Amino acid sequence: MPERKTVETAFGAVDRKALETLQNSFDTRRLLDAVDAIDQIRARIDGLRDDLLDLHRMAAEVINEDYDTRPAREEPIWELAETLACEMLEFADGLREAHHTVEELESLAPGEDWDEDEAEE
Repeated sequence: MPERKTVETAFGAVDRKALETLQNSFDTRRLLDAVDAIDQIRARIDGLRDDLLDLHRMAAEVINEDYDTRPAREEPIWELAETLACEMLEFADGLREAHHTVEELESLAPGEDWDEDEAEE
């Protein structure tokens, strides 16, 4: 009897070869790193939004000469822009790494020729 291409797990049928590969190479703690990346963004998201609104006010005043009566921030516009750009890149890097980690688990999907009755119990 030929070896089955899928194996049934508690979370559905998965591709046998992909499972074996991941069992030998995938560190599930990387998923916790992805959670940490999301938590860092969540902790900063309201402040990031406020900073972007401040940058908009500053840009509107400087570029559009649309003067606002709100008190100006102490830092120069370019410094705030640089800080925000760096922070956004850090968030993007964390999300990109999280995406790659999750994407690896997509390889567990049974092949197109998978037959539900074929899955091994």
